[in-house]
Amino acid sequence: MYIVVSIFLIYALGIIAFELNIYFHLFLAVFVILLYKSLLNKKYIYNIVIITFLALSFFTCYYNANSNLTQYINEDIEVIAEIKTKNKINPNSRYYSLNASVIKIKGNKMNYKENTIIYINKDIDVKENSIIKFNGRVTDPSTSNNHMLFNYKNYLRSMKIQATIFANSDITVLEEKYSFLNNISNNFRDYTTNLLFNRLNNKNAEIILSVILGDINYLDEDFYNNVKSIGLAHIFAVSGTHIGLLYAFFLYIFRLIGFNIRISWLLTWSLMWFYGFLIGFPLSVIRTLIMFTFLFGSEILYRKYNSLNSIAMAALIMTIYNPFWIFEAGFLLSFSSALSFIIYGKYILRYMKTKKTILKYINRFMFLYIFTLPVVAYFFNYIPLLGIFYNLLLLPLFMVMLIKSFVLIILNGIVPYFMIIPFKVFDYFLYSFRYMINLTNKIPFNGISIPTLPIPLVIFFYIFIFFMLYLYNNKNSNCRKYFFTSFFLFYFFTYIVVPMFDSSIYFNFIDVGQGLFSTISYKNYNFIIDCGSTSNKDIGRYTVIPYLTKNGVNSIDCVFISHWDMDHYSGLIDLLESDIGVDKIFSTESNKDINANIKILKKDDNLIIDDKVKIKVIWPIENYVANSRNNTSMVILFRYYDKNILITGDIESEVEYMILNDLEQSDIMTIPHHGSKTSSTKDLIDAVRPKFAVVSYGKNNYGIPSEEALKRYKEVNSIILSTFEHGEINFILNKDKIYYSTYSGEKSDNYYELYFIWIIPKVILFILLLTWIIGYKKEEYYELQNYFRFNQ
Repeated sequence: MYIVVSIFLIYALGIIAFELNIYFHLFLAVFVILLYKSLLNKKYIYNIVIITFLALSFFTCYYNANSNLTQYINEDIEVIAEIKTKNKINPNSRYYSLNASVIKIKGNKMNYKENTIIYINKDIDVKENSIIKFNGRVTDPSTSNNHMLFNYKNYLRSMKIQATIFANSDITVLEEKYSFLNNISNNFRDYTTNLLFNRLNNKNAEIILSVILGDINYLDEDFYNNVKSIGLAHIFAVSGTHIGLLYAFFLYIFRLIGFNIRISWLLTWSLMWFYGFLIGFPLSVIRTLIMFTFLFGSEILYRKYNSLNSIAMAALIMTIYNPFWIFEAGFLLSFSSALSFIIYGKYILRYMKTKKTILKYINRFMFLYIFTLPVVAYFFNYIPLLGIFYNLLLLPLFMVMLIKSFVLIILNGIVPYFMIIPFKVFDYFLYSFRYMINLTNKIPFNGISIPTLPIPLVIFFYIFIFFMLYLYNNKNSNCRKYFFTSFFLFYFFTYIVVPMFDSSIYFNFIDVGQGLFSTISYKNYNFIIDCGSTSNKDIGRYTVIPYLTKNGVNSIDCVFISHWDMDHYSGLIDLLESDIGVDKIFSTESNKDINANIKILKKDDNLIIDDKVKIKVIWPIENYVANSRNNTSMVILFRYYDKNILITGDIESEVEYMILNDLEQSDIMTIPHHGSKTSSTKDLIDAVRPKFAVVSYGKNNYGIPSEEALKRYKEVNSIILSTFEHGEINFILNKDKIYYSTYSGEKSDNYYELYFIWIIPKVILFILLLTWIIGYKKEEYYELQNYFRFNQ
């Protein structure tokens, strides 16, 4: 019955396996299982279909990961490209960007058009829907090599963009208005934009444009942040809600005019697809339109409509076109929201006794919030607790606003002079709507921040939901108490007992480009050692705070700033202004730019966390006059059981010789001054002989890191890890053992021990508990069967 669902699930699993570089392991395992099943039950066709779509996932991923432009990274080449649309102009940038498709490189026609973003100097005006020729430098999009953080490169990949181009010559326009279809879309956008800005207040016009064109870039940033905080972001980007309302409205209009149901369906369906084309087919719109197409077909052909197969088919069609959509927030939120409404209608609504519409509406949104919680937690780390209330209050106003805006735009094209007064009335309505949105900003508590849920907890979460739905649909089941007992024991053991007795140290180096940001977690203690970057100007806003939030850190016990160079502290300012509490800040001197109490540490100052963890300050000494700020860097030694972690800041050779007598052999060491040739003397390395030497740096013109310096670490057999090559680096110190893993996938030889320590016991426990529930359920079934036999 749900064959399309199973096909999409195996296809999606193949995409995920491709991304994790385990595709061929998965394919082999599935092939063996299906071959065994085919020999066992003689059902060949279904198994062939499943293995075919699993193979298809590899080919679609491989095809979409290929790019002709990437072979010219950092080269200047001649390009001919089709310009589609302009993006919002950033007033602080020298460039503006254009969405384009490259059709020729170095005079050679490409086999297929490749999407890109072209950056052009603001002094040069290039029109949309034109073909241009220019010389440009191909660049690799910036990326965040950190777990869970926003990755711009992956975001562009979802738009089939693998490389971007900076134009560095005069632009030659070869053709204007080259595409009739693009011209229609651009004319619609220009007409709508000019009309609304002429007839409405600019702020009000921006609201309607974001709603109609599906582009939140029209909105003021503060206004949109307020909208997100109250859980109404979905109404300011074209979504299934928009399409559903417009679908119902136009269907009603056509029926009112006198068309029969089939003609009304056909006209409405055509209008919706045309509207989707005009606004560029956002993901949520494509999903809704495909589902409505299946619904339309079932109505026209008098066939039964299966909503689960319909949503699975929509997801399958979209991910065949672009498999990497499956990792995007818009895709996951759109489909999880739609799936929640389908499940609610199938398994909850029909069993509800209340006939009150308002209660059904509240229950539906409650279930939506619960069902999409892991997706929201992963991408946004914020739950708008009052979102249901605001939706109840403002969604009816939004429905009026959406329908009325379309009616006014359509009628203005027919009788423009009669629309002046209706637009004035509409403008006052929008003033009221905007006032109500802004009023919510004065409420002190709209929602809560939550960490990103780990994958095992997400799986546990959805299994729990489906068991709850089972019990709701089988209220006479006697396994209820066994179910709750089992899930409570699993959750209590896995997420309360085990963390409570975890005494490991988690030491993380985050990729921030040219700079250093590292964290140490131990039991309930959280430390930061430097948080700055010169290549990432908004490190605090876009890296430090999101990283801590996603990892569930809402307070910092100590921040150690080695010295006051920007590449070591620039993120601290935003951190202090955030909701994350900072208890103490330690450094070697004060800083007037930091509005907080800074405690000065000198040599022989000690911090004792407990009998297992101690922190010793090795440098600087009292009254030392440094010849450079680098040599004022704090050098500290973390002691954990018999393991040592040496943090060296940016000290240079002069200080290295002065602290030799205070050094000990260390297991992990940060390479001084990002690997500069002025540091890492042979004497220092011989004294420390680190097992792991970590260097944090990004693209730079300083000659960092020095090959000579790195060579000296290799001579003492240190394992060298860098944030530039490996991305985020994670160490786990568990008593006498050290494990490490990196964003790039490199792991220590003993890392797989952690699966046996943490993951496999939890899986076994969970399987045992499920087996217990299922076994009890079968026993209950057989008892009922025997009971009825006896009574007969």
